[in-house]
Amino acid sequence: MSENGIGESRVRKTAAGGSAARDVLRRRANPLNKIGIGLIGAGDRGKRHIAEALATRDCQLCAVCDIYTKRLDWAVETVKKSNPNVRGYRDYRKLLEDKDVDAIIVATPDHWHSRMTIDGAYAGKDVYVQKCLTRTVEEAKAIVKAVKETKCVLQLGHTRRSQPVYHRMREIYGSGILGPVSLVNISICRNSARGAWEWAIDEDATPEMINWNEFLGSAPGRPFDPDRYFRWRKYWDYGTGISGDLLSHEWDAINFVMGLGIPSTCIASGGIYYWKEKREVPDVFNAVFDYPDRRLAVVWNCTFSNSASGVNLATMIYGKHATIEYGRGGDLEVYVEPKGKTDFSAVPGLEKEAGQPGERKEPFYRTSRSDKLYVTSHFQDFLDCVRSRARTRCNEDEAFQEAVTAIMSVQAYKERRMVKWDPASQKIV
Repeated sequence: MSENGIGESRVRKTAAGGSAARDVLRRRANPLNKIGIGLIGAGDRGKRHIAEALATRDCQLCAVCDIYTKRLDWAVETVKKSNPNVRGYRDYRKLLEDKDVDAIIVATPDHWHSRMTIDGAYAGKDVYVQKCLTRTVEEAKAIVKAVKETKCVLQLGHTRRSQPVYHRMREIYGSGILGPVSLVNISICRNSARGAWEWAIDEDATPEMINWNEFLGSAPGRPFDPDRYFRWRKYWDYGTGISGDLLSHEWDAINFVMGLGIPSTCIASGGIYYWKEKREVPDVFNAVFDYPDRRLAVVWNCTFSNSASGVNLATMIYGKHATIEYGRGGDLEVYVEPKGKTDFSAVPGLEKEAGQPGERKEPFYRTSRSDKLYVTSHFQDFLDCVRSRARTRCNEDEAFQEAVTAIMSVQAYKERRMVKWDPASQKIV
């Protein structure tokens, strides 16, 4: 058996079957011509997926699954208002057998992502899976293999790739007006219990209501613990902490803008400095990713005990001639270096604001999130690709890069050393 619980013989037998099943599903009788969606995981993120799916004409929620009876009942009753025939399952494997389901959304704790994604692919379903993709490099490799063998359409849930501001940032960077870029700095600051994953614990949550063994899955066995169930991001058994929740989001956005790929090396530091009760993962985390071939470093900082006066997110791309800044007030700004030499006519629509090059008080260019550039939503991009069989914005190859980068930072933190990516062996060393 593989690490994901998927036997190699089963993989060989179902590779062709998954693709064939997907073809059958696309040809099945569907008068409304809607894509059948099955949701796995009806927690906080799953609720958002339900709302988005119900608001989308292109699909229909056919089935929902959760191991917590209260959440499952809520999800079924909510979806019934739009689809009276929705089915509820406590076992995701039963959902995968549902022939009305064309594609699944995996919105579970991270330690279940690989198993459910792989099983979904070989069951003939396309997969939208939440970030971070996986907890180990081997899991990430197994997902890529399954997706390619079955011709599954996969979308990793990094929605930055579907926000207009990042498409505009990509255009500005791609124009070359920044000049050579040697440093990217990204920071996220939070200052609340919720921001530190101290989420509410439901008083109704009991071992009778929650299938605890199913939650644990491949994680080490332990007695029922509501804190681990509701606040799973605080524990290494189920996720990768700040790396998987926040770093992965912002690094993936920069990867989309700049096409970085997997870094050559990573060092990381931090610790449990403020939120000290019942927590394994750090609440302060720093990482540096180096790309020597591009003469570039990407620096990441995060704290859960300061919100930077409410700014929360700040992204800086430092070029020889100009700097991109994003996050302060929601505006994308470009500042010109005092001796910057660049042709801003290379980017259509750039208009100079008041001020002179080098004056920090006024950017050369500003755009808000409500800029006129239109980009389809991340979920709609997934649905469009389910129909066209094209590749999504955050497909399996992009997802693999995200997983490896996040895992590198976790390994560097845990081992207190610089780690390297060996592209030949496809291993972190």
